Amino acid sequence: MLYVILGILLISWLLFIYLIIKDRRLDGFYLKGFTSFVFVFLYFYGLYKIFIDSMILVNESYIILIIGIGLGLISGLIGDLYLEVQYFYPKNKYKQIKYGMIIFAMGHIFYLIAMTEVVVFNYFSLLIALLMTVITYLGSKVLQLDFGKLKLFTYGYSFIIFTMVGQSIFQAIDFNGSTYSILFMIGAILFGLSDLLLAPIYFKKESSKTFVIANLATYYLGQTFIALSIYFIV
Repeated sequence: MLYVILGILLISWLLFIYLIIKDRRLDGFYLKGFTSFVFVFLYFYGLYKIFIDSMILVNESYIILIIGIGLGLISGLIGDLYLEVQYFYPKNKYKQIKYGMIIFAMGHIFYLIAMTEVVVFNYFSLLIALLMTVITYLGSKVLQLDFGKLKLFTYGYSFIIFTMVGQSIFQAIDFNGSTYSILFMIGAILFGLSDLLLAPIYFKKESSKTFVIANLATYYLGQTFIALSIYFIV
């Protein structure tokens, strides 16, 4: 069943990419929603495997970890659809991006809360986030990105996501490189990379097909790895 879900996710993602490249935005909107729903379904199937097949009872911290990951993935599904709406209402583009960023930031906070239930928060994560936010700032100057009214939101969002990425790295260290923690860390890093690739698309109107595919590949791979991680929690 797991391989069937992953196969559906891959086919759906490829079709979505095709529709976006062909500029069939409305069809792409529906398929994007479906593709994001599949990685959420992947999570729920993993939940079923944990509590039904294995019959393993986990402690309260692990329950919060599992719930937090689920809420983060659901936030991604909602954020995906919200951001896609900007292409139908270009006059509200910055408003759509702003609230989309808020929704995704909530997802990263859910991931952070989830991780800190099973490992102590490592304050070096904040240093990683600060460094990456500075790099984002310098990169925006080099690439001449126009954040407009979203400048503070963008840097704030960058700080939140890379705090989550940093914590995922220290979680993997604390878990001695367990399968769960490695999968989550890879997913988090890919998620962060996808947002770095997304910035020129939104704020410089980068339309290169390679750029768009790279952004969507890293994003969906990231969320898929995070969803898969719960299969190995216990």
